[in-house]
Amino acid sequence: MTAIIAARNLVRAYRLPGEGLLGRRRRLVAVDDVSLELDEGKTLGIVGESGSGKSTLARLLVGLERPDRGTIAFDGATISNLPERALRPYRRAMQMVFQDPFGSLDPRMRVIDSVAEPLDIALPGLDRDAREARVAATLAEVGLGTSALRRYPHQFSGGQRQRIAIARALITGPRLLVADEPVSALDVSIQAQILNLLVDLKLARGLSIIFISHNLGVIRYLSDHVAVMLRGRIVETGPTERVFGAPEHPYTRALIAAMPVLER
Repeated sequence: MTAIIAARNLVRAYRLPGEGLLGRRRRLVAVDDVSLELDEGKTLGIVGESGSGKSTLARLLVGLERPDRGTIAFDGATISNLPERALRPYRRAMQMVFQDPFGSLDPRMRVIDSVAEPLDIALPGLDRDAREARVAATLAEVGLGTSALRRYPHQFSGGQRQRIAIARALITGPRLLVADEPVSALDVSIQAQILNLLVDLKLARGLSIIFISHNLGVIRYLSDHVAVMLRGRIVETGPTERVFGAPEHPYTRALIAAMPVLER
């Protein structure tokens, strides 16, 4: 089976202000020789503490940033070296859901226009009625009715805004969804609703998902496979139950040992 997405030896570094030893420019290596792959219809959970490089890796995978070294292949085709114009068809197939539902939606745009924006780029010839019907159908998939179409983001709760953001990601019919900490900014009671929504969407649409989180409980609930990141590197990867049941790396063992235990 060809992996829907495969990364090989990805490196991404940023220059820091000031000079280091011997007058050399200081660099922060956010992603350091990372390789991973995901089979179609599966969920890969990427877990690690803040600053481990998870979000940078997510942006590299969907083409929002380019790697300094390494390659990314989507459905067997190398895309990491494509010019922007040639990358556009792949953007329809790969979409991202960001952490902050408050910041990921333009407060000046009505929901119908915000959700339809990627669609307008992908299918610019779609007529007005077909556009509205597609937006309404996608909002219904995430649990929102047609009354949401002409309202603004500030008129919704945090959980509802994240549903809108998910609808925006789904509108072009992607095969891969990359979700970067999509529930961490939400109340605990709402988090479970969004997680269950993602599970339902995965089954209904046959989605492949890369889910990024610092919460091991969430990762274990959602993921078929897990990759553990530490200081820009993947230090352990494998099937979810194997990683949680018999972790091999000391960092993985420390993360699991620190998981909260609910008292009865």
